[in-house]
Formats: sequence, structure tokens, C-alpha cells
Amino acid sequence: MASSQPYGDTPVGVIGNDDYGPAIAARLAACGYRVLYGGLPGSPAVTRGQRLEPASTPTDVAFECSLVLVAVDDTEAMRNLLVGTPDRMGMGAEMEPGSVIVDIGARTPRELQALLGLLGTRGVALVDAALIGGSDAAAEGRAKIMLGGYPDSVEIADKVLSLLGHVERTGPLGSAHAVAALMGYVEAAHAVARDEALALGRACGLTPEVLARMLSEASLARATNVTRIGRNADLARRIARDRGLSADIIDLAAEKQARQRSENR
Repeated sequence: MASSQPYGDTPVGVIGNDDYGPAIAARLAACGYRVLYGGLPGSPAVTRGQRLEPASTPTDVAFECSLVLVAVDDTEAMRNLLVGTPDRMGMGAEMEPGSVIVDIGARTPRELQALLGLLGTRGVALVDAALIGGSDAAAEGRAKIMLGGYPDSVEIADKVLSLLGHVERTGPLGSAHAVAALMGYVEAAHAVARDEALALGRACGLTPEVLARMLSEASLARATNVTRIGRNADLARRIARDRGLSADIIDLAAEKQARQRSENR
């Protein structure tokens, strides 16, 4: 499937530090876009192709691209990427006014507003996006994508993100990451309830076969990215703290996971 590029032959930039970045870059290149990929520490290498070119640094991506998708969860790393460090210039200083950065990370609305404030003086827009379904889904164009931000910028980002799957526009900046966080919250609560139900069933003398048969598929763990669920659940807890609300079930899930890691050592 090919797509007309929103900026003529200007490449789309992708920056990442895990398997999401290369998956996104490969998918967009396969759909006919020129893609410049900047890999950070932790990112698998990408193979140079007719439409896909590895970049030496993220700054090179920012200099050449008017639309950049950034898959980096750590907020401090994202901030350094945008504004720079004593050793290198940030993306915000290299991108042309009117450019758009798509934040495919895990941030609270407050953190996103702070990042937007760092970019605003340059006239660079920021939207937030969350990919549900894992890197394989994105690579195959079947991910579910939440997208938030100002309408004009969202419109630009949607044209590219729609190649990764079905896009749902969630509202203002920060809304996409918030929705993903709430989904992670529900998944964390689901995992805790399932584990407790299985433990209680075993205590009652039920065999694993009976439990698997009697509990509906909806109550069993789904094949999904556990690491991504954990990140989103943690983001939900941070949002709750920002709003002065409770997220007790996530604390229970985190305690259970820590106990299991300790027992497995």
C-alpha cells in the first residue's frame, strides 16, 4: 500500500530506543514513505532500504524532517532529546517552524504541556499518540492508535499514523497517553483479580484444567505486551497523583509483581 507524502519527498523521521521504533520505521517505508530512523541506545538496528535510511544522530532526523515520531518512554530522555544537553543540540532547535513531533511515549498531561512549552518558542507542535497491540501490530498495520493534540497538528500526524492501524482521536494534548494509562490500569486490575481467583480456586481444590474450563476467556490473561501494560499502569498512577486521586489497585499489582520477582530469584 502506498501513500502520498504530506511534505512531498521530505522524509518522515522516526526515533526510538526499543523495538517500537524500527517496527514503525519499516512499516512507513513499506507504505512508500521516505523514512529517516534515529536509533537511541536500546534500539535494534534497522536495515537500510530503498525508502529507509538510518541516521547518525537524532539531530540529523530533526534537521531533515518536518514530521518526527518519537517512541521514547522516559520523560527526562525525551526532554534532553527536545532541548539538548551540554554535548549536543536538541531537536527543537533544528526543526523548522510548523513541524510536528508525535510523542509515542508514556507521559502525564502535565509533562506533555511542559514539553510543549519547551517547543513553543520555535513554533514546533507536539501531539501525543499511544500504540496498542505491540510492535508487531504496528509493523503489520493493525495497531490501535490513540491520538491527542491540537486539531491542525493531529490532522498531519493522522495521515502517517493511520498506516500503522486504526486511529482514534481522543481530544487535547495528553489525552492519548491518558487513555492508554487507563487501559493499563484496567489490565493491571484484571491481572490482580485473575491471579487471586486462580489462587483461591487452587485453595478450594480445583485443578488447573477445571479453572481454565470454568473461568471465561475474558478472565484469563490476554496475549499482550506485559512490559507495555506495566508502563501504562505506572503512568496511570502518576496521573492519579497529579490529580490527587487514588490508584490503589496499581499499587497492589506492583507489590504482587515485586514479590513474584523476589520469589523467582
